[in-house]
Amino acid sequence: MAQASQKDPSAEVEALKKDLAQLRGDVADLLKVVKEQSEQRVRDKAETARDEVKEAFDDGMSALNRGYDQVRARGEARVDEAEELVGRHPLTSVMAAFGIGFVVAKLMDLGGRH
Repeated sequence: MAQASQKDPSAEVEALKKDLAQLRGDVADLLKVVKEQSEQRVRDKAETARDEVKEAFDDGMSALNRGYDQVRARGEARVDEAEELVGRHPLTSVMAAFGIGFVVAKLMDLGGRH
């Protein structure tokens, strides 16, 4: 009777091998799912980061364009003011330009002699 209550060792080994093979397959499937989920999270985070960088770049370009437009408008206003001033005082403007040119030429001439 003692032998009847014991199981066949080779059958137990085969069952154990079968269970291990099933466990190996289950672990492989689990790792595959974890890998796919991790890859999807990485893709999602990369997409979010790309969107944030694009938004920051667009904001920066908008600010740069606004600054350029402001500087350009100020420059055009200054040119208009200078044209108006020269138009109101043409002789004085020519004399001032001549005087400044003369002084600059003398300063350059002095710098070349040393």
